[in-house]
Amino acid sequence: MRTGLAISGTSIGVAAVVVMVAIGEGAERELLARVEAMGGKLLLVSAGRSPALVGRSTTGGLVTTLTPADADAIGRTADAVERTAASIDADLPVKYGSLTMRTSIRATTPDYELIRGFRALRGRYFTHDEDRDGLRLAVIGARVAATLFDGIEPLGETVRVGSVPFEVIGVLESKGSSANAASDEDNQILIPLRTGLRRVFNADYVMLVYTRVREDAEMGAAADQVAAVLRRRHRPDRAGADDFRIDDQFLVLEAERAAAASFQRLITALASVALLVGGVGILSTMLLSIRERRSEVGLRIAVGAKRRDVRTQFVVEALILGAAGGVTGLAAGLGAALAVGRATRWQTAVSGEAVAIAVGAALTVSLVFGVFPAHRAAALDPIRSLRAE
Repeated sequence: MRTGLAISGTSIGVAAVVVMVAIGEGAERELLARVEAMGGKLLLVSAGRSPALVGRSTTGGLVTTLTPADADAIGRTADAVERTAASIDADLPVKYGSLTMRTSIRATTPDYELIRGFRALRGRYFTHDEDRDGLRLAVIGARVAATLFDGIEPLGETVRVGSVPFEVIGVLESKGSSANAASDEDNQILIPLRTGLRRVFNADYVMLVYTRVREDAEMGAAADQVAAVLRRRHRPDRAGADDFRIDDQFLVLEAERAAAASFQRLITALASVALLVGGVGILSTMLLSIRERRSEVGLRIAVGAKRRDVRTQFVVEALILGAAGGVTGLAAGLGAALAVGRATRWQTAVSGEAVAIAVGAALTVSLVFGVFPAHRAAALDPIRSLRAE
């Protein structure tokens, strides 16, 4: 029973370490997936001074100074910028036949596909010529297709945004939630920018300009170039304040990564405490075992065993306890990590590195806490040990 309790203490510590590492790796992968979903190397130019995040449809107070011409000027003038896509969106009702749903209508340019990575799973995107001509074309999200066209091929069908008809020419691949988890990326319809400005939004301004930078190392330079272009075109007010905001989504995600890393370090420290408790259990078990087996130690030394043989024997026994606890805890930790991933919204991932860390930690703790009992056993006087028996 004493040995079982020592093993269970180590198992709990190892399981806690496995779960925490799995949560940390899952968070890391989720962050990387969000960067990839955003399209990478992305700057967001928003109309106004409030923060802008990918997928957010509003930016605080309405500012109407950002125009499609600004996006074109950025693309032509800023050397570090690869391409731009102006965008304006709003949640509006969409109708097909007798079915109606509310979805995000985003008017943008064809470059939006390359910048944000929204690929057409079926059909195609509208072209620059179709955007320039103001054609009424629509590329719909996966959720819109499933809701309005359940069992029906949507390509070639007509949906109405308000009273304006749009021909469906493409269906986007499923993307899930947005980078800030504030909206469903599949619940949207993309239409040509000029069509949307004229026929849907009745506006001559845009809300966002998605800006793709050529290289990661040029993010800072690109932001400076974009700001310079817009300041020349807009001219700041007397106080020197800009009427636009430039956001680097990598900085936002890096802040989230730092916060997640701090949380993981805290929880891993608590898990390590549980592992140390298991080590203390091994220590107490080994000390009690030596006390009960003094005659065995004395007899071995009396018949010729060297003290290093006794020391090795008890160190190996401690390692066996640690290995048993490590294997048991690893199994429990894998099961717990899987349960956490299914029961919560946290993504968990267990790698070979996590397994090695958990088992290695168990063996290290058992070795550290097994050295002192082994040294104490090797130091026993064989005559006193036999006499005590």
